Amino acid sequence: MQRRLVRWGLRIILAPLLLVMIHVIIFRFVPVPITPLMVVRTIEGEGLNHQWVSIDDMSPHLARAAIASEDNRFCEHSGVDWSAVRTVFDEYREEGRLRGASTISMQTVKNLYFLPGRSVIRKGLEVAIVPLLEAVWPKKRIIEVYLNIAEMGAGIYGVEAASRHYWGESAKQLNAKQSAALASILPAPRRRNPTVRNRFMRQRAAKIENTQSQLGPLLGCVPPVSQRRSIGPKGPVSKAASAIPVHVGDPAAVPVPIPLELEETKGEDEATPEKPRRSKRKKVRTKRRRRSR
Repeated sequence: MQRRLVRWGLRIILAPLLLVMIHVIIFRFVPVPITPLMVVRTIEGEGLNHQWVSIDDMSPHLARAAIASEDNRFCEHSGVDWSAVRTVFDEYREEGRLRGASTISMQTVKNLYFLPGRSVIRKGLEVAIVPLLEAVWPKKRIIEVYLNIAEMGAGIYGVEAASRHYWGESAKQLNAKQSAALASILPAPRRRNPTVRNRFMRQRAAKIENTQSQLGPLLGCVPPVSQRRSIGPKGPVSKAASAIPVHVGDPAAVPVPIPLELEETKGEDEATPEKPRRSKRKKVRTKRRRRSR
């Protein structure tokens, strides 16, 4: 009898872990279509606005802004910031107050497998699953999934749906300020709006931009920001502007203008610097010639 109970106990424990392992392996390559939070919010009547997009089709500023806002050491740690977790548990034991100390990896696990809410048990399960996620998924995949399933407003999930909802453009077109503004609504996306530029939101977005500029090599696991972009803040760069190459990063570099080719014009009267215009000579009839006639 005792052996049977032990056997059933192991099945109850190992079955969910096996399902999680299969899920993690599958979604290492496949886009995540839905999460438990999306199901709950849809049942509550908020709707579902979710569009998956590859991290290569996102603005590189988005991943960097998310790291600056939520988890500065994302590229360095193994999924859990143990010093922050210990601080949280100490505060909970002494004050009975539980606050978040989740890394981006832990938030990805929470969004993938758990319902909204806070508890010590759920936090412990997050810590237990994160090493598996970090072992199977590279950092680039973790931040890609996080940016695609994170709640960004009432019924809005992922940066693509959020950027189209708030600015009417795709996530690939967001600039640094828009990306910082979108990251500033975390971790309270249901109470904040990135397009509302009050004092709090301005300060938070500015802090994210400032932190991002200071992280340097701590952003090495996410796509870099391209120094030369074909699309400017107001549309495509004109041909005249693109004809002037600039060496980025060299303060002594001077733009060298490329001579423009002029269209050939018809006629022999056109003057050029090398070939000045010839003056026409008037034919003068002499008196002798007129008399001969």
